[in-house]
Amino acid sequence: MDILSDIKVVELAHSLSGAFCAKLLADQGASTIKVEPPAWGDPARREPPFIEGVPDPEGSTLFLAFNTNKRGVTLDLDQATGVDLLLRLLVDTDVLIESYPPGHMENLGLGIPFLNQTNPGLIVVSSTYFGQTGPYSNYQGGDLVAQAVGGFLHAVTGSADQPPMGTAPEQMEITAARNGVIAIMAALFQRQTSGKGSHIDLSTMEAAISTPSGLIHPFTFTGRSPIRGGSDGNVMDGMHLPTADGEVTLTTAGTGGRAMEAWAEFLEEPKLTDARFATLQSRMDNWEELHSLVATPLSKRNNLDLMRDAMAKGLVIGLVQSPQQVVDSPHLAERGYFVEIDHPDAGSMKYPGPGFFLDGENTMGSRPAPSLGQHNFEIFGEELGLTNEELGLLRAARVI
Repeated sequence: MDILSDIKVVELAHSLSGAFCAKLLADQGASTIKVEPPAWGDPARREPPFIEGVPDPEGSTLFLAFNTNKRGVTLDLDQATGVDLLLRLLVDTDVLIESYPPGHMENLGLGIPFLNQTNPGLIVVSSTYFGQTGPYSNYQGGDLVAQAVGGFLHAVTGSADQPPMGTAPEQMEITAARNGVIAIMAALFQRQTSGKGSHIDLSTMEAAISTPSGLIHPFTFTGRSPIRGGSDGNVMDGMHLPTADGEVTLTTAGTGGRAMEAWAEFLEEPKLTDARFATLQSRMDNWEELHSLVATPLSKRNNLDLMRDAMAKGLVIGLVQSPQQVVDSPHLAERGYFVEIDHPDAGSMKYPGPGFFLDGENTMGSRPAPSLGQHNFEIFGEELGLTNEELGLLRAARVI
């Protein structure tokens, strides 16, 4: 639908949060140019897993996932000519996303005051792990570091008797990227009134802290610090239980306050209504006995039938699906959720949609992630007007 087709984005990101922030805008139609260093490119190009297991800068699944619907150019910003070309790109750009360490843009001659003079309406997003200010601002980081320093590892994931355990890779990067998109959209609205751009200071650590996770909010509201293992021993609300062909998570949601009566009827196990299982605390105190009563009937059911039958009675159950089961889901197929994108090197790939439909349409675009420098001629030649001779000289000087 090209919702953002009138918005131009330039991405100088070397982090996944910056790349994904630009991807989210590109997926909705923003004209997005990814700028990479010549020869080497985005570091994500060297990250596994690779298509067919063969290291290839055009076959990193991480890069292919985070860079759809962008055009790609190469520029050496350590050379003055490269900076000059970037400034020509920025003259009519709406959003610049960069992930250099604080102060590096100033060292390149691209500080915020100068960029404001070049393009008063430019919105600049600076994505780092710890933000542009503060005593941690110059520290190196990573997704797991953001989870740890942001408090996420303290109590959100893992068991009480085990060391802290991180959540899925790149989750804080993705959360920061979504925060960045929200800030960008707000800045675009503000610009309609003020005519001026904004500088958005985006922190991955603060993304971890800002996500309601049963950690920071309870502590700031009550002064009590949660501990790991909230699901340990919680048979009815959090424990993964084996079935004939997988695992499920039961819940007490949807039972109208009669949780154990509802599950006793569904599982045909009247002992579940015993007073020892009537409250959350009593269920936790007697979790091993409760587990033995629930495990037997569940072990005889297969996942899909179990979910269908439970949901039909208004019970809420969490089916633990493998990636293959998710990709092959008949529900998602009927909704047209996944998008097929053809890549010239990696072949046809199935991508998750944006997570919403607009007027019934899946709004994600279909352009594959760019190869390194794929659109140099299109952007520098056709759009900026450089001749073939000038482009040849720039290549020879390794500016592009």
